Formats: sequence, structure tokens, C-alpha cells
Amino acid sequence: MAMEMQIKFAKYWKDYSLILAIGAVLDPRLKVKMLEVAYQKVDPTTSALKIKELEKNLEMIFKAYQTSSPGVSGTTNPHDLLSESPLEDDFDNDLFELERSIEAGVNNTKSHLDIYLAEPRLEWKAFPNLDVLRYWKDNQHRLGDLALMALDILSIPITTVSSESAFSIGSRVLTPYRNRLLPQNVRALLCTRNWLRGFAEYEGTVEDNNDTTL
Repeated sequence: MAMEMQIKFAKYWKDYSLILAIGAVLDPRLKVKMLEVAYQKVDPTTSALKIKELEKNLEMIFKAYQTSSPGVSGTTNPHDLLSESPLEDDFDNDLFELERSIEAGVNNTKSHLDIYLAEPRLEWKAFPNLDVLRYWKDNQHRLGDLALMALDILSIPITTVSSESAFSIGSRVLTPYRNRLLPQNVRALLCTRNWLRGFAEYEGTVEDNNDTTL
């Protein structure tokens, strides 16, 4: 029994979800350091390789989100910012862009990903209920393209159960008396039924007998 469980665990560890690991890195309380410790405890022989693969894929995905300028601030010119009228744009935003351009002049080789990973982790005890999506939304101006990447990745559902359950009722749509529907019509019926059930849960206006007609 123990050997069978060990084989299953080994397979799970080998085929672990890389996108979930990247999502963990994008939690400011975890980052790469916490994963290094966790991987080391699970399997010291493969932890270094997995961290290297994680960092490689994280960088690859981030490059796809980068804007035309790889630097921190793009190509904002401080002189242009100072010459603009504060009535045209929000004054605070102008100050932020000016500060960011100064930082870029000092060191324009760091990407948003480098800056994020170099910053200290947030203490879990201090932020046990941190809303990670809110964190990235609040830091979107500071971390730019990395924030967009984080919002996309962290919005991926952790499971496919909900979508699979919605389409597992296909046998109730394609009955012996209604078995020549076009694929697009089947999809429309399945989606409509799912939407009706969803509204019924929150509004209470759609009766259960609607399920029998869809």
C-alpha cells in the first residue's frame, strides 16, 4: 500500500502544475523563496531543477507581457512632464511618472519582474487574509506589465469542475427524441441552462421547471 502511494505521489510531483507554481510566486507573501524551501523539503534531489524551470517559464511569460520598452519606465522624458500643464492630466500622476523616469535614469536595466522579486516578502502573519488580486490592482501603476500578467494568471480557475459539470448534462439535452441538433445549438442550450440556473441561485426568479425545457 505504501509503495503504491509512493508511486502515485512521485507521478504527481513529476507532473505538478507549473502555472500554479507561478501563481504562488505572484503572491507577495510567498515569491520564489518560499517555493525553494517547500521544494527542498519535498524532494531535495529535484528541487533545484524545478526552481530553475519555474524561473525560466516565469521570465518567458513575463516577456510576452512586456511593452515595447524593457526598462522600468518606458520612454518618459522628465522635461516633457515638467513642460506639461497640470490642468491637462492629474498632477499626482505627473509626479509619479516623473519619479519613475528618475528611477529609470539611475538603473534602467531592471524589469518590473526583477523589482518585484527583489523586494522583501510580506509577512504572512501580518497579512493572513491578503487579497492578492487587490494587491496587484493597487500596484498596477508601479509594476505595470507584471501586474497585468499577475491579474491574468491569478484569475485562472484552480479547477475545471464547474465547467465540466455544466457540460456533463449533455445527455439530458441530446435525448432519443432530440438527437439531430447542430453542435452550436447544443452549446447554446447548455450555456442558456447554466445561465438560468446561475440567476436562479441569486435572484430566485427562475423556477426549477425551466431545466426540463432546456
